[in-house]
Amino acid sequence: MIYTDTFQAIIFKQANIRRSIYIKVMTTALIRKLYSFALAFLALSIASHAAAQNNESPNIVLIMSDYMGYSDIGPYGATDIQTPSLNTLAEQGVTFSNYYSAAPVCGPSRAALLSGLYPAKVGMQDNIATISDGLAAEDSSLVKGLKQAGYRTAMVGKWHLGQEGEFSPNTHGFDSFFGFHTWTLGYHDHRTPNGLPGLYRNEELIDEDGYLTTLFTDEAVDFIADESDAPFFLYLSYNTGLPPYQRPDLPEPLWHTGWDVNQASREDYVAMVESMDQGIGRVLNSLENASLTDNTLVIFTYDHGGRHLVDSEPLFHGFATLWEGGIRVPLIMRWPDQINSGQDIEQTSIAMDLTATMLAAAGQTDQTLDGADLLPTLQNQDAENPRTLFWQYGPMWATRQGKWKYVLDNGTQFLFDLEEDIAERDNLLATYPEIARNMRETLIEWSQTLPNQ
Repeated sequence: MIYTDTFQAIIFKQANIRRSIYIKVMTTALIRKLYSFALAFLALSIASHAAAQNNESPNIVLIMSDYMGYSDIGPYGATDIQTPSLNTLAEQGVTFSNYYSAAPVCGPSRAALLSGLYPAKVGMQDNIATISDGLAAEDSSLVKGLKQAGYRTAMVGKWHLGQEGEFSPNTHGFDSFFGFHTWTLGYHDHRTPNGLPGLYRNEELIDEDGYLTTLFTDEAVDFIADESDAPFFLYLSYNTGLPPYQRPDLPEPLWHTGWDVNQASREDYVAMVESMDQGIGRVLNSLENASLTDNTLVIFTYDHGGRHLVDSEPLFHGFATLWEGGIRVPLIMRWPDQINSGQDIEQTSIAMDLTATMLAAAGQTDQTLDGADLLPTLQNQDAENPRTLFWQYGPMWATRQGKWKYVLDNGTQFLFDLEEDIAERDNLLATYPEIARNMRETLIEWSQTLPNQ
């Protein structure tokens, strides 16, 4: 009996040992399965998110320069300025040969881009006169639409759409702002033409060392590198090539110079533009390093034409005029996932078209805008779309229909065939009076849709 009990105890103990081993083995196997499942789930989540970004929500980088000549970058004929980054962007994307700013000066052209409307419709017929003026936040259709689509947003560089809190970039919907409010800033000392500090981070004045173009590039690169699940919109607005004409290697004792264009040189301007191009190259490299190139729409353009040290050949006149040199500007777009490279787009287009295109790319197509979505044209789905475009600045009015451009400059009428005469040298008003009359009537009808006209 004692033997039997002892034997049973041994058997029971062995069974417990086997049971313990079995439990440990099964537990280990279960843990391994759960771990494998977790890894698979994580990989699936990452892949799903990447697929969502690739298929639905492109990142958008809008790069703008200021006060430059039409032929001052390589893709548009520059010979004395080296712009390898913009050359590469153009080779990998498309260029536009009939693209226009909405105005020949800063504030109205930028207001049109953010609102998607002609400048007069948002009360921005001219540059801001006082600190109490600016673009109303409710008119920022671009930022508002992108925020509704879940975008992170950053504004870097020149704002020039108002200084008070109600007009600030943050109030307009930008998650972050690093730049300045006024028309320009010293590149080295970051001071306004009146000698006041002018560099801001969000709504606070800051003091930061460095060449302004480089600082703006640094901020843009840091924003792109910020890992996030959300797609992003980066508005990078360089003040190149506005005064003061200060090259990157300017000695500190001369940081107050460059405001007088008569004492500046083309070489100063060239160095500034080439510095911007180097910055653009860093931005493009940051997209590549983050594997974001294919699903990022990159846009480069000017806010309007320039004057003084610029080269706008073959265009006539420049800044603050409605002649071609004041409003026809370069436009380069790249989006490898959606746009075939190597095209020169002849479609006549204007700044508000960029607004419509960016919103359409983000899936926001319910906006009422003066611009047209360019994606069907870029994707070769549509033939060239006949457009009628309008401009008004001070005593100047203009309209373009197809190849024809009608200009009313201080009461004098002009009619040009831009396909034959891009330099606007041959006034055909007397040769084609009926065309000029019809275009003038169309311009008058448009003017009657504007407030306070």
